[in-house]
Amino acid sequence: MWNWQIYFVRNNKKTSFLFTAVYTCFFIFCSYFCLWAISDFLLGNEILALLFLPFSLRQSILLHIPKNFWFSVYFAEWICLFLIQIELSYVDFYLLYISSLISIPVLIFFYSNYYGSVYRVFLVQFVFILLQALVNILIFSFSDYSLFLLFIINITGLSLVLPAIYLLKAYLIQRYWIPLTVDLIHNPIEFSVRYILFYLISYVINIYMQLHLPEEFYRFALFCLATPVILLAFQYGWQGALFGTTLNSIALISTAYHFTSLAIIDLLLSIIMQTIMGIFLGLAIQYLRDLNSSLSIELKRNKQLTHQLISTEESIRKDISRDLHDEVGQNITAIRTQALILKRVDSSLAANQAATTIEQLSLNIYDTTKALLNRIRPKILDDLELKQALRQLFLELDLSNDKIQAELYWENKMNIKLPHLLEITLYRICQEGLNNIIKYAGARKIIIDVKITDNIRLLIQDDGRGFDTTQIFNGFGLRGMRERVQILGGEFEIHSSTKGTVILINLPY
Repeated sequence: MWNWQIYFVRNNKKTSFLFTAVYTCFFIFCSYFCLWAISDFLLGNEILALLFLPFSLRQSILLHIPKNFWFSVYFAEWICLFLIQIELSYVDFYLLYISSLISIPVLIFFYSNYYGSVYRVFLVQFVFILLQALVNILIFSFSDYSLFLLFIINITGLSLVLPAIYLLKAYLIQRYWIPLTVDLIHNPIEFSVRYILFYLISYVINIYMQLHLPEEFYRFALFCLATPVILLAFQYGWQGALFGTTLNSIALISTAYHFTSLAIIDLLLSIIMQTIMGIFLGLAIQYLRDLNSSLSIELKRNKQLTHQLISTEESIRKDISRDLHDEVGQNITAIRTQALILKRVDSSLAANQAATTIEQLSLNIYDTTKALLNRIRPKILDDLELKQALRQLFLELDLSNDKIQAELYWENKMNIKLPHLLEITLYRICQEGLNNIIKYAGARKIIIDVKITDNIRLLIQDDGRGFDTTQIFNGFGLRGMRERVQILGGEFEIHSSTKGTVILINLPY
């Protein structure tokens, strides 16, 4: 049974290989004749026509397929050359056969280096095009053809076909395709056609302009061709740029039937330049996109690390607050108990005064420790929401006794529940801001305005004496506020004058 399975798999692989080889040969054979007819129509020379698009197609396809199928491509090419030679018996084809054979070692060398990023691939393509053009010039240097024309034809053909084949391979093979399963039934397929329609309209307009406008407007039509290439490159990166330049080249070739030999050289140079510029434009946009994507990933990672650091900091603060509260509270209770025992044991006036002093000092230590614990970690946020905690903060700071009018404006129409980390951050900022106002501003009115929408806006305003904003970040208070806001990806602004100070903070939700 196992032997039969092995036999079936091996035969299946052989059948698949033979089918692919035959199909490749048939495809190259048909494409070769079609491209030769187009090239001959454009150049008006049978030999140069073979060097232009057919040879470029062969080189481009061989660079993108496994070596096992190279024989199919060369076999199809040699059959085409033989049939064309029979039809054109007055033309000598031996240089074409030599060029076809010499291309094999060139392809083997570049094939082993044709991998890596898209930038490396296009660099290899550039070197390959130049070397292949120089090799063909050396082969045809003994003929009567213009070496400059041969160079331009080889460069243009490979510049036109090679990137297009690479784009086709990248789209069909390297692209990640989602399997067509039943899960896709409930997901609508989004297909945006506005850029394609825009380009097709521009394509038609350019063909019309080149066919019907006077010859002096021909160069103006080339600028029109550049517009959709820029649009497609901006939208789809290097793939869009290659697609646009390929269609532009087709548009230029399709309207070239009335050109002279000099205009043909201009046409070939135009194809080369617009292809090179399109590729560079697409690569530049692709590089910026990749850079932006990597920066976005790093920014997201930094935000996650920042949140983890702040969460760790809050956890440590919570542990320290709990330990201090327990230890200090127990010790103060023990000290007060010992003071009471001292009063009962020794009823003298000196002993009573000492015990009372000890008890009062312990209470002062407790109040001070409680205030410090509240600054280390506001436990009130574990029991109350931020709005109630801010009102409670007004009471704890005893602003009314200092004759300071405090107003809190709260707007949360969407009823968004803030994460605990943001609540602690906003509470600390308000706490630090109010402490600074009480200590230094000499204000009589304080306004805290909180608006929660798709982001969080906090406004702290007073009518105090103000201060020099160039020196505000020398201390730890405002600098700590700004650093905490910036760590969370927010914006911190402060404006101060003799009429008061305004602190404006925007935090992403």
